[in-house]
Amino acid sequence: MSEVPTPENGRSKEIDNAKIEFPVTFQLKAVMDSSVTDENNKENISAVLESLEIKNKCTGSKKSSKGTYVSYNYQVTLISKLQLETLYDKLKGVPGLKFAI
Repeated sequence: MSEVPTPENGRSKEIDNAKIEFPVTFQLKAVMDSSVTDENNKENISAVLESLEIKNKCTGSKKSSKGTYVSYNYQVTLISKLQLETLYDKLKGVPGLKFAI
């Protein structure tokens, strides 16, 4: 049986060359520290989305098993790569944000 060659990082070349076509709608997940109130977390995320005029809808939230973190899911529609990059840059400044994907 012969081995199939793969890139060193384990990703296929098709994924590396994939392009996002805008406008695009996807699920944004923001994981926040639960020491900040649920209301404040939602307000902080919404403030970033609204400042960038990003069409969005909160689709739910879920606490971690130990209650340390809470994740918020938003359906967002982005119109450009610049808007996508700016969104992630601005989210970095949200108090209590651990990461966003």
